[in-house]
Amino acid sequence: MNMPAWREWLFSAKALIAALLALYIALAIPLDNPYWAMASVYVVSHPLSGATRSKAIYRALGTLLGAAASVVILPIFAQQPVMLSLVMALWITTLLYLSLLDRSPRSYIFLLAAYTVPLISLAEVNHPESIFHVALARSEEILLGIVCASLVNAVLFPSRIAPVLNARMTLLLDDARAATRQMLNTTEPDAFDQHALHRLMIDVMGLDGMIVHLEYDSSSHLPARYARDFRARMAMLTPQLISLGDALRHLRRHLQEPLPELEDHLQRVACWMQGDDAQVTAQQLGARSLQLETELGDSRPAHRLALASALGQLRALVELWQDALILRQCFADNNPTQPPVLRYRVRQLIGAPRHYDYVLLAFSAISVGLLVLLISLLWYLSGWQHGYTGVFIAAVASCFFASQDNPAPFIKSFLMATLASIATATIYLFALIPNVHDFGSLAALLAVPLLLLGTLAGRPQYTGTVILLAVQTISTITIQDSYKADFALFADIALSTALGVVLALIWARLTRPFGTQWAARRLARSGWISLSRLTLAKQKQDYDSVASEVIDRTAQLLPRLGQLDDHGLALHDATRELRICFRLLELKQLQLPVAIQQQLQPILIAARAYFQRCAKTHHPAPAPDSLRLLLDEALQRLLPLPGQVTREACQALHGLRLALFPDAPVVPSPHENSEFDSLGASA
Repeated sequence: MNMPAWREWLFSAKALIAALLALYIALAIPLDNPYWAMASVYVVSHPLSGATRSKAIYRALGTLLGAAASVVILPIFAQQPVMLSLVMALWITTLLYLSLLDRSPRSYIFLLAAYTVPLISLAEVNHPESIFHVALARSEEILLGIVCASLVNAVLFPSRIAPVLNARMTLLLDDARAATRQMLNTTEPDAFDQHALHRLMIDVMGLDGMIVHLEYDSSSHLPARYARDFRARMAMLTPQLISLGDALRHLRRHLQEPLPELEDHLQRVACWMQGDDAQVTAQQLGARSLQLETELGDSRPAHRLALASALGQLRALVELWQDALILRQCFADNNPTQPPVLRYRVRQLIGAPRHYDYVLLAFSAISVGLLVLLISLLWYLSGWQHGYTGVFIAAVASCFFASQDNPAPFIKSFLMATLASIATATIYLFALIPNVHDFGSLAALLAVPLLLLGTLAGRPQYTGTVILLAVQTISTITIQDSYKADFALFADIALSTALGVVLALIWARLTRPFGTQWAARRLARSGWISLSRLTLAKQKQDYDSVASEVIDRTAQLLPRLGQLDDHGLALHDATRELRICFRLLELKQLQLPVAIQQQLQPILIAARAYFQRCAKTHHPAPAPDSLRLLLDEALQRLLPLPGQVTREACQALHGLRLALFPDAPVVPSPHENSEFDSLGASA
């Protein structure tokens, strides 16, 4: 482990100052549970000011929503423990499901509201008349911590998220340059490794959380707009590059000799993307691509379609890259003199629907709700006075990790952190704090371990553990305005807390044993079903939503494929679904004559049957040769026909053929036929 950097020390010091300020004010007022104000500081603190503000707002809203629900629920069902348990479980299930549907940081509102109800309600189940006072006090304590964290973070050396996001965007562009250089400079058809592009796509999707926080870090909407537009285009870079790679690989494999003009143009594009040739513009590269498409197509008619496909994809790549550079510069400048002119169409990726496995999300939420119901009933039946802490902590542990494919390992880490916090609290509460006589000595006693622990909070691999240790330890110590430690009470609550996490762990292993493989199979199957529906979709189909969902589903599937031992799915090319989807969308959106649409119908029916077979077997089977023959036959019929729409249809069919049959031979040359002549006349 590396030594903390100065920024990590600064963040830890700011969090400590805010926590001690919140504790001092809470003790001075005094509030019922001052330690909650202190603990809340560590929940919402973040190295970046915008993220701290957003987390503070989300936590405030979640707390108020949960407190309001407690005030409504407890007085009605306090005398009916079974109904109270059932209503509380339904509340947690519903709010957790809503949080799982929102994969942005905003989901914390619903997540916090879910487990705030048992936290506030269960301790007062025998005194329902005091629930409003308890809910109000709880809200005041948390809001005090939120205000202190936000104030200190804003006043003491604020760290804006925009420069960090700008650096991340620059890094993504550098990674994209490296992958593009490798692909364009690769002369061997099968030498290009797609894993770098897969990782790039995953990293691009990781921008979403930072963009949400950015909205709380800027007074202008423009930076967030430019960041969203940049993210949309970078999300398209991977399928765009792989589509270009498909076309170039096919072309190079079947050419008898290299084409110097084409290879020279590819090198010029590569140099331009690297920034090595400032005199070349995107418009010049696009014009040269069109010129080469005509010249090379005329001199090599057998490869005309492959050349048109490769150069068309290359022009799209140039437009995409130009847009990304412009948007990155606009974001860095914050207030450009004129709106950017963008050419690459990605409207379908901005604010459009994403893919959700509603059944799996509902199952995860229901599983947590059933756990809370069972533990609540066990608590009531046992008569354990402080057993409610086990109910609450089980709800927290289960809700936090409900979005994971396999939550058990994470809950196990939660258990280890809980036991460590109990041990630490025991030492503080019964060995150290009895010697404290004023706030200064208390602050000194807490400062060193919290300062050291806070330096790790900014590192993603330690963030959850650090926050848990800090919050759990502070809460277990239960700092009050005077020393009131009772070992028997402390041990009773600590045992209930540890037992609650153990039960959550056991329940997770029993109800969620499926893990990554099951989630990946469901994602892959959903993709094949989506493609099968798209093949026969009507013209009124919302193609933008289809494109958005398939990109989001691919981004969810890619990281899971690398973790699998399932040789069928682990070797699955997840981006193939993207390429097939976009080629089908291109074909569907063309206003083709009825006669041509009828001729293409057998292809779509055969493709639909193939996708349905993959979905049924849960594995990517090779596409049948009969489908390739149908594609070849359609291309032979369409190639001789005039018109821009027909030309675009040929390129879409050729791209579909490349995605489905990457190693297939060249499309046979078109031949004369009376049927084709009549088709041409009708076109």
